[in-house]
Amino acid sequence: MALGRSRTDREAELMTQLNKSPSPSILLLGDSLVATSQAQIGKRDLTMGAVGRSRIADVVAIISRIKSNGLWDKAGGFVVGVGINDAEWREGEDLQSRAIYFRSMLDALVRACLDRPVSILTIIEPDKEGAHVDRFSRDLIERQNAEIRAVGNRALVFDMDVKFRASLAKAGLPVSFGFSDGVHISELGYQHWKPLLHDCIQAIRQR
Repeated sequence: MALGRSRTDREAELMTQLNKSPSPSILLLGDSLVATSQAQIGKRDLTMGAVGRSRIADVVAIISRIKSNGLWDKAGGFVVGVGINDAEWREGEDLQSRAIYFRSMLDALVRACLDRPVSILTIIEPDKEGAHVDRFSRDLIERQNAEIRAVGNRALVFDMDVKFRASLAKAGLPVSFGFSDGVHISELGYQHWKPLLHDCIQAIRQR
């Protein structure tokens, strides 16, 4: 049953999936935006490892556990979408220090992937209004996105924020239609977000 499953439970399921996999797969890691996409369904070379409310440190930890469990040969590459949960106001108002921390974790993430191809999605910046918008620092998210874009020489950076907004605009839709609460992607939004994610996955397949 999905309700009540802890992060530990979900990560244990991921390790079991990898252990049973007959061949390496691309791992989809990150927070609820990636998890809710269900992009792995019908794709034998994709494994979902995203967990809601994940932060960048959680993703680095998962990669470390894949190695420690002797499953590194089952990882064919990584697509990582994370960062907004690192930008909650309750974590403090020293945004410069928090941006430096995020940069250090990005470096750790890229190093942890070793010789595997990795793509990092930019963070979808919140809409102007919505139930959860005020929980997050827009300024910090902008700084985090700048840090993600800056690792483009060491990893594939997929500018999901820019591409998502451009896709909505091309369809003649207001940005607000892409969100359910100003932060999470709406059902309509996923009609634009998910094809972009598959473009990113395809880029990793070709690496």
